[in-house]
Amino acid sequence: MIIMAIVLLFLIVIASIFAPLLTVYDPIEGDSSQRFLPPNKEHLLGTDHFGRDIFARILYGARITLPVSFTALFLTAVVGVVLGIISAMNFNKPVDVVIMTLVDVLLAVPFLVVAMAVCAIFGRGLENVLIVVVAVWWAPFARYTRSLVLSLKNSQMVLSAMVLGASYPVIVFREILPNIFTSLFIYLTFEFGNLILTLSTLSFFGMGIKPPLPEWGNMISDGRSYMTQSYHMLLWPIVAIIITVLALNLLGEGLRDFSNPYDTLATEMEDVK
Repeated sequence: MIIMAIVLLFLIVIASIFAPLLTVYDPIEGDSSQRFLPPNKEHLLGTDHFGRDIFARILYGARITLPVSFTALFLTAVVGVVLGIISAMNFNKPVDVVIMTLVDVLLAVPFLVVAMAVCAIFGRGLENVLIVVVAVWWAPFARYTRSLVLSLKNSQMVLSAMVLGASYPVIVFREILPNIFTSLFIYLTFEFGNLILTLSTLSFFGMGIKPPLPEWGNMISDGRSYMTQSYHMLLWPIVAIIITVLALNLLGEGLRDFSNPYDTLATEMEDVK
């Protein structure tokens, strides 16, 4: 499972990096004489309503969707992990109460509602989308990190470090972070897929990356209007998203099974019963 996921992700990344070598078509400039062509030898996945090659737009779209999602993931992870550690290290103190109250508030409000409100006030665009993601999406990271740190806070290694007079930063970087890194990385793989779906959804509703940039969500939005006339316009960006998210989820599942083989075995035994 892990190998298959890594191979899929590797192929997706390599295809996006070497997109200019894999296609000769411009992802933005179209040819009106080539509109709505079905998949053929010249256009492997067909063309859209502007005569643009869909295969080229899928490849160049990965250059936008993946880096933007990764950037959003990195920023939210940094904010969430830092605040989660601060909250856990100040358990049941005012700092912990304030952070967890804010987390509860953010988790209670649907993300798309907040994104719609921000885009309605400040306008759509990549910058506003990233601001919304970082401002809201850190909450689940903070809660998950807090739970991991609390599970280790009273462990023998942390207590020993405290007895020896180690400061909180030393305890965090030497004793806690190395022991929660695997769990955090697995969690990040799942959230990466969620972010790709969310950012594509925002673009689909016209609140994310602006056309004519070949973003997968924009492509689905364009294809929706012509789904009965040229189904391939809608099909291929959906397939691209499904394959990418599936690969990330398979990677997360495989890493989780590999890191917790006994939990996996117990789950399988329960399913048999």
